[in-house]
Amino acid sequence: MRIFLLSVLTYLSQLQSFAQVTDLIQFYGESEALDSINTVYDEGYIAIHPSGQEMLFTTKGHVSNVGGVSNPGDIWVAEYKSENWMNRKPSTNVQPSQFNSPIGFVNQGKLVLYNATYFDRGVYRGEIWLGDYAQGSISNGRKLSIPYFNNISEHQTGSISANGQHIVLAMESTSSFGVEDLYVMHLQADGNWSAPKNMGYRLNTAFQEYTPFLASDNETLFFSSNGRDEGEGSFDIYVTSRVDDTWQNWTEPKNIGPLVNTVGAETSFMLDPGGDFAYYASTTDSDGYGDLRRIPITTDILEDTSSLQVFEVLEEEQLYNRSFTLTNQESGDTIQGDIRLTYDGQVVTLRVPGSIDFEEVTDVKVLAKSAGYLSKELVISASDLSSTDTFQITLEPLDLGLTIQLSNVLFYQGTANFVEGSEKELDLVIEMLNENPTIKIQLAGHTDNVGDPALNLQLSNERVTVVKNYLIKAEVDFKRLTGKGFGGNQPLVPNTSESNRKLNRRVEFTITEN
Repeated sequence: MRIFLLSVLTYLSQLQSFAQVTDLIQFYGESEALDSINTVYDEGYIAIHPSGQEMLFTTKGHVSNVGGVSNPGDIWVAEYKSENWMNRKPSTNVQPSQFNSPIGFVNQGKLVLYNATYFDRGVYRGEIWLGDYAQGSISNGRKLSIPYFNNISEHQTGSISANGQHIVLAMESTSSFGVEDLYVMHLQADGNWSAPKNMGYRLNTAFQEYTPFLASDNETLFFSSNGRDEGEGSFDIYVTSRVDDTWQNWTEPKNIGPLVNTVGAETSFMLDPGGDFAYYASTTDSDGYGDLRRIPITTDILEDTSSLQVFEVLEEEQLYNRSFTLTNQESGDTIQGDIRLTYDGQVVTLRVPGSIDFEEVTDVKVLAKSAGYLSKELVISASDLSSTDTFQITLEPLDLGLTIQLSNVLFYQGTANFVEGSEKELDLVIEMLNENPTIKIQLAGHTDNVGDPALNLQLSNERVTVVKNYLIKAEVDFKRLTGKGFGGNQPLVPNTSESNRKLNRRVEFTITEN
């Protein structure tokens, strides 16, 4: 009898909690799967265009993703026609071979923010990108520069406020209570974003907080969590209200109840711009790992934001538009890749072919990368940046038998000691080997013909050993490396001048297996 009474009290407590939730949002009818766009793959992470006519979402493992089934997640788009979502297709120009998920739209849907996470040298890294948006296509992506932004999780999800002033993000960082926590960033008067701020213990637990959605009142927040005792299943959706402007004081999160939450995992909850439906992802009764669903709602927490303009400061200050392309050095064909631009204390990654606006003319350091090609570093001078609109960068394909001279790996004369700065070029070799795990290389050391040939041969072998040890210390498998010193027996040019002899004092590597 005591157990029965406890069960009744628990049930009544749940009903009371659900009633408090429905003061903010009321569900009616049953939820339905969006069967017209769901697949046997994993769908989630939703953003709906302000027009209500287009939906962005992420699909994991789809054969049409960039990189196919091994791709961790690409952004797709669907159209709303005849009261149904249909005509799903991949979007374009997101970051290839990375996990991408939409954050939301700004400037009346002309711009879109999205997440990109990737695995780099043993850790996950996260970025936020801003792209132009038109008819399902994302173009001209440029990475936001956010101070102290450091996501170390493969998961990075979030939403931007309807007025474009706040980004709420789920990520794992040094100030997280457990794994993924909720953070907030604010758009400053100068057009820059504030550093991520943890949203506090009221929301975050020692477990995962995930897929936050901020309603257009900028006070009501929905998110998923697997760290709360009252959950229906693994991930449940909760709602809370902001108490003050610190963004750290919130009402106690409430489970939104069994009309949405199930024994499965519910994530990616959001309200459509018109306030007719709530959308979310669920693993319960899904075709694949996760399906998109919707449920009819009524709510008064949505506000009209149709006349708002945002990101105006950023756009007005961008004056010098410059385009970048990558080409195959052997064939001359245009290839896709990324370039990392470093200038004026900031670092921006650009998907190319693409373009970027510079606020002023300055020297720009460029690192160009593409899968299957050797990365290249160069510097664009301020004078070149001011006089040239388009920059074409050629990359060497990593073909079998290709020999690359490490022209900036230098040694002090007569020794096997690096000249300061030589490590930078070796770091590019390490990066290339990490990105192309099947490649094996043979290192070759060379000297000029000055001095004792036997000592030169010994010195060239010592220099090869030093380079190998540097690569192995960076966790390159020693089985992928062979090496040999050739002394002065294989000159590039005749040893007839000091300038020629300098060219002959070199280290090279040749691709022996790819």
